[in-house]
Amino acid sequence: MQGLYQLNATITHFLEGFLETAVPMIAGLAEVVGLFIIITSLAKASYHYVRATFFNDHHDFHHEMSSGLTTALEFLMSAEIAKTFLLQNLESVVPLAATFALRAMMSLLLHWEMEGGHRPANAKGEEAGEKK
Repeated sequence: MQGLYQLNATITHFLEGFLETAVPMIAGLAEVVGLFIIITSLAKASYHYVRATFFNDHHDFHHEMSSGLTTALEFLMSAEIAKTFLLQNLESVVPLAATFALRAMMSLLLHWEMEGGHRPANAKGEEAGEKK
């Protein structure tokens, strides 16, 4: 029986050590991917904005930016979830939960904007014509 306790303690110590080294790398990687997505969606949306403004191109750059930000927020929230594995006390949970809640609210607002909160002026006119 003593051998089982020793095996359990060894496995527990190994897993704790693994989590302490792997989780920060995984969370950091998710944050870097989220930042990369933000930068690329900003660049693409800016490109399409300039084309729409100066060259009368009809591309929905709002949807481009909202979609990129939503995806980036999902990566950032996954990094926050990964960080919860390393929390030692309840005091460190509050800032992490607040950050997660703010990112979740931003993600919901962006999703709402993409689905129906933002429609091009052309689409609003067509809907108004159909209802009459």
